[in-house]
This record gives sequence, C-alpha cells and structure tokens, in this order.
Amino acid sequence: MHQHRACISIRPTQGGVGHRPLLVIDPPPTQPRSLLEGTARSLLAGAAGGGLAALVVSSTLMLQKWIWGASVERGLPNDRSLLWCLAWSGAIGVALSLLQRHRSNSALPEMSETLAELREPEGLNTHHGLRQVIGGMLALIGGGALGPEALMTRLVAVASHAVWKGADRDLVAAAMAGSLGLFRSPLVGGAALAGRQWQLIWRWLPGTIGGVAGFVAFHGLSDLGGGMRGVAYAWPTDPSQRLGALLAAMVAGLAGWLVGQLIKRWRQWLHHQKLLQRFWWIPIGTGLLIGLCLWGLPLAGFSGENQLKPLVLNEWSLDTSVLVLSALAKLLMVGLCLETGWRGGQFFPVILASSALGMGLHQWIPWIGSIDTWSAGVVGGCLAVLLNSPLLGLTLGLTLLQGHGAGALVIGLLVGLILQRRR
Repeated sequence: MHQHRACISIRPTQGGVGHRPLLVIDPPPTQPRSLLEGTARSLLAGAAGGGLAALVVSSTLMLQKWIWGASVERGLPNDRSLLWCLAWSGAIGVALSLLQRHRSNSALPEMSETLAELREPEGLNTHHGLRQVIGGMLALIGGGALGPEALMTRLVAVASHAVWKGADRDLVAAAMAGSLGLFRSPLVGGAALAGRQWQLIWRWLPGTIGGVAGFVAFHGLSDLGGGMRGVAYAWPTDPSQRLGALLAAMVAGLAGWLVGQLIKRWRQWLHHQKLLQRFWWIPIGTGLLIGLCLWGLPLAGFSGENQLKPLVLNEWSLDTSVLVLSALAKLLMVGLCLETGWRGGQFFPVILASSALGMGLHQWIPWIGSIDTWSAGVVGGCLAVLLNSPLLGLTLGLTLLQGHGAGALVIGLLVGLILQRRR
C-alpha cells in the first residue's frame, strides 16, 4: 500500500503586520493506482481469510460429527448414552481448564471484542492467540451452545496480524470480513464492520466476496448457515389473516425483547460472580452440565444452525413444553458457556433458541399468525437487545432465516429497538 505524506506549508495571512502566519496542512496527492491496488489486496485478504476459516471450522465440525454422530450434523438429537455425553464434555472441560489456568486473556474473545481490539491504538494482542483458537475449537467440539463466528474472526485476525505484523489494519479487517462469508451473504461482513474508523467503503465488499469465494474453493461449510432453505413460505393472503400476523409479530417482538433481556442480565450476573477467576476448574462443571443437556434436552447443546429446519418440517416430535424448555435452557447455556471458559459466538444458538421459542408460542396461540411470523418476530426482538447494530441484526436474521418471516423479523426488530430506547 502506498504511503501518502501530507505537505505542511506556512502561508501569510491577509491583514498585514501583527497577524501570525497560518499553518496549512495540504492533503496528500491522490494516486488512482493505490485504490486499485488496495482493492486487489483486500480481495486476496478476504479470500485467504475465508479459506482459512473454512478449513479450520470444517475440520472442527468433522471432529464434532465423529464424537457425537451423524444425526447431529443433520440437526437431529444425538443418540449417545448419558455416560458418553458426560465423559466427552467433561474431558473437554478438563482440557479447557488446563489451557486457561492462571493465564489471563487466554480465553477466546467474542467477535465484537476482536473488532473493538482492532480499533485500539496498540492494535491486536496476539500473545495468547494460539490458545484462544484451540480453546474455541474445543468448545465447539464439546457440544457447547456456541456459534463459530468468534473462532473464525479471531483465527483470521491473529493469522493476518502475524503475516502483516499489524502494519495494515485495513487488510486485517478485510480478511475478517471475508471470514464471515460463512453466513452466505456478502453484506454480513460489511454490516459487522459498519461505523468503524477504517474507511472500508471500498475494502470490506471485495474482502467479503473474496471470503465467499474462499469458502467455495475449499468446499467448506456448504450447509452451515443454511437456515430454512427448502421450507415453503406461509404468507397469509386474507386481510384478516394479515392483521393477525401483524399482531403476532408485535407480541413475538415483545417476547424476543424479554428473552434478550434475560440472557443479557444472566450474563451480567455471571460476570459479576467471576467464576472463572475464582475457580480455575469451573469449565469442568460446565462441561458436565453440557453433557447432561445433550442427553436430556435436545436443543440445549451445539450451535443450532442445522436444528431449525428439522423443527419447522416437524421431523422432531417435541411437545410444546419440551420445546420451550429446551429453548430457554439453550439461552441460559449460552451465557453460562461464555462466562465459564467455554468461549465462542452467540449468533447461531441465540437465533435458534429464539426461533424455537417462537414456535412454542405459536403452538400455544395457534389462531393468530403463522409459524414463520412467531419464529422471526422473536428472533428480531432478541437481536435488537443483543446487537448494537440494527443493520447487523437485520442482515443476520434475513440471512439465517433465508427470508422466512422477513416482515415479522423487521417488526420484531423495531419493537425491540423501541423498547430498548425507552429504557
């Protein structure tokens, strides 16, 4: 990247004697070739980031399938025994405890934390980068209620920072945007980076497109983030049904906002307890609880990106109370994992749990709205609380739900944002 240097000149002011000269900083001369070169480098950085994330995350999911069985890959409950679940999740809890013992900042940061760290003047702190990545992989393999986005962004950020020695933050950010090609949308990376002081107007888009290309080239994660693809739409045509759908979306948005407040306050309470600092072995206890949930509550474990479609197609015969209980348990497990050493992302599990909760509410109140309306409305209201960016919430919801209940998602998001502003 060409380095432009500003020219400093001292010019006399009009007004004669007694007036000080004016210090003027002339803008650097524009060089058209730098724009083209920067775009090309960002494109390559995004492709490399997407390819690297695809290789690592797909390898992690292969190990997850080997431990828990092929049914988990299809989004169905695992068929392992209670002893198997407790042994594996507990063993991975031991590994996480030893990996992070007496080492501050060795746990995997969330995606928002990595983005914030990249904005700091000192840049990324990659001292524990390898431990953070290994810990994130173990948490996914062990069945934690976590998504892969935190692992992907940290992996690519650390690798890019090592390659470029932190000299070009724009390239690191473009590589991170490319890694978010996982979500099958060229807009997710830009939405995640929107409002940052990196001037990525012409960088994040080629980086994200390059990331999608990297995923395709490495045949990685072809179904991850597939959402509700293949599920028929249920859009009401009768005016009275549309009024019911509007009412259902508003109620669902309120329910989603309450769910978002629940997980937010749950995490705050756990954070104040400082369990990981007080008890270095706490990841073992969390692992045993995860194993119990994997055996008894089918929705409570794993990230959940593949569980949504079987639920909508009724491939699971879950009672309404079990569905709602599993959704609430998954939300609580997300917070518990993140605050006790099992680190990862919260996008996938929160969206799955919110959607499942909406389905349960629809079964309780079947006479208004449709399953799409309730599901998307709860997702929108919850994302309004958990994400600082409405654009990112809208983009994620539309992408992962594949447009199902898009109107209800927007209404739920607006209801959640209004309630958040009033607070």
